[in-house]
Amino acid sequence: MNPPMRIAYSTIACPLWTLEQVASKAAEFGYLGVELRSFDDLSVKISSEPFRFEPAIIESVFDDAGVNAVSLATSIRYDRVIDPPVVGRMCQDEEEGVRDTKVYVDFADRAGIEFVRVFGNHLPAAEPKTWSMRRVSDRLKLAAQTARNTKVRLLIENAGSFAIAESLLELINIVDSPWLEVSFNALASHQAGQCPIEAMRILADRLEVVKVCDLDHDGNPVKLGEGIMPIREMIEALDTMNYTGWIVYEYPKLWQTSDDGLDSADMLKYAADTLYGWMAKSTARC
Repeated sequence: MNPPMRIAYSTIACPLWTLEQVASKAAEFGYLGVELRSFDDLSVKISSEPFRFEPAIIESVFDDAGVNAVSLATSIRYDRVIDPPVVGRMCQDEEEGVRDTKVYVDFADRAGIEFVRVFGNHLPAAEPKTWSMRRVSDRLKLAAQTARNTKVRLLIENAGSFAIAESLLELINIVDSPWLEVSFNALASHQAGQCPIEAMRILADRLEVVKVCDLDHDGNPVKLGEGIMPIREMIEALDTMNYTGWIVYEYPKLWQTSDDGLDSADMLKYAADTLYGWMAKSTARC
C-alpha cells in the first residue's frame, strides 16, 4: 500500500478566522496542514494574514494544534515588462519579484513553513516568446536561489501563460533549480482546456502540492464531489503515481462579494471527510 497523501486547506476558505481558529479547525476536521494565503501589502483583508504575526507565533500556534503550516501562497509573479526596453532599465526593477520572494522565503524559514507559492505569469503576445521567457526564467531562477540554505522550497503554480502543464514544465526545465517544485491547480488546468489528470502525469516528478475544488456548470462553488471537476478520479490517479505530497482544498470564500456563500466550516469538514473517503477506497485497490 502506498504511503498516504496528506490533506490541507487554503485560508481563502475562511478569511474571518483568526490564526488560532485556522489551526484548531484544521485539527478538528482532520486536516494535517494549512496553506496560508498572504498579501504582503495587507491590501486584502484576511484575519490569518501571516505578516500580521511574528514567525515564531505562527510556528507555535500550528505546533500546539499538531498541524503543519504547509505554505505561504503569494501573488508574486515575474512577468513585468521593462518598458521602454533600454531606458526602462534605469528606473524599473530588472529583478521584479525576486526581492519579494526573498522576504517570503526568509519569513517562511523562520516560521517553520515548508513552501512559498509563486506564479509565472503572462507572456505578452506582442513580444517574441524568447524574450519574455528569458525575462521570466531569469527572475524565477534568482527567486529560487533565495531558498538556498533554508528548509523552504519555491512552488510555481500553473496559471496565465503557464496554465498548461507542458508550458509550465518548459519553464521549470529552463530554470533547472533544485529549489523549485510545482503547486498544481486543477481548476486552472481545467479552465485552460487540459485534463487535470493528464497534466498531473506530465508534472508528476515535480509535484509537491495538488489543489482541488469543485464547481457547477455555471462556475459556482459547490461541495467537493457535487460539481464538474474530476477530483475523485484525480485522487485515484495520484495513488497510482505513488504521490505522497499535499492535497490542498480551496473554497473561494475570500473572493465572494456577498454573504450568500456556503458556510466555511461546513465546506471544510465535508471536503476532509470526502477526501479521506476517496483516499481509503483508492488505496484499498492496491
